[in-house]
Amino acid sequence: MRVSVSADELTGIAGLLVGELERRGHDTIAHGALAGGERHDWAWASEAAARDVAEGRAQQGIVCCWTGTGASIAANKVDGVRAALCLDAATAVGARKWNDANVLAMSLRATSEAELGEILDAWLATNASSEPDDRANVEHLRKLACRAQPGVVTQPGVVAQLSVRRGRDAVEFYKAALGAVEVYRVGGSDVHESVVSQLAVGTTSFWVADESPEHLNLSPESLGGATVRMLLVVADPDAAIARAVSAGAIEVRAAADEHGWRLGRIEDPFGHHWEIGRPLISWPPG
Repeated sequence: MRVSVSADELTGIAGLLVGELERRGHDTIAHGALAGGERHDWAWASEAAARDVAEGRAQQGIVCCWTGTGASIAANKVDGVRAALCLDAATAVGARKWNDANVLAMSLRATSEAELGEILDAWLATNASSEPDDRANVEHLRKLACRAQPGVVTQPGVVAQLSVRRGRDAVEFYKAALGAVEVYRVGGSDVHESVVSQLAVGTTSFWVADESPEHLNLSPESLGGATVRMLLVVADPDAAIARAVSAGAIEVRAAADEHGWRLGRIEDPFGHHWEIGRPLISWPPG
């Protein structure tokens, strides 16, 4: 398993984390004070690790600061992350089992080396509960997050819909290539093959639907080209483009600095073009 790890300073258990995880056979991605060239502050370091989990670069995350509270707050601001501050093994078991937590927050001040080992063993050995009540609680959390995001479910705004052929394949591609999360679906079964799906990436969403020529909804394959170009804003355009290509997209233009943006373009397997980039000024937002 790949675990993304962050700390805002090299004190306490910070220097032990990567080694403890690797000793257990896990790969790691390091952020903050554990990595060179990154901002160390807990809000930025914890966000980076949490985004690795939310966007599929890591299966689990561990975020640390002096008390662990700031790291957990920052991680929980990232959509799709359920971060839990754990000071002992019993809490870690509960967080994984009942809350399906995917990011462990730890205190650099209050966690001893022995407790670190116990918490990691408990966290990594425990799976999420499959009990209906437990899954209902976790699903309710997802719905709460969707309601808080403009454009994901019910908020006013402009949301794009992409017409495609092979709609079910398209949904799976966007999940793999863009880290999209499906928040709503109609159809897409063996009984009703055509699908209409709402996918969320970060704080925005878009829809994917099988083309219906009778309603003048035509895919790029039917038109011989697309009439819309999507823009995906991410923290690391180069990595996002590489991920999309590995999932089956074609790189139209490699990422480069231009007009105040780091920007590149891909064509997805369904004919739609995506520009993937970030502004070079005032990033990350806030």
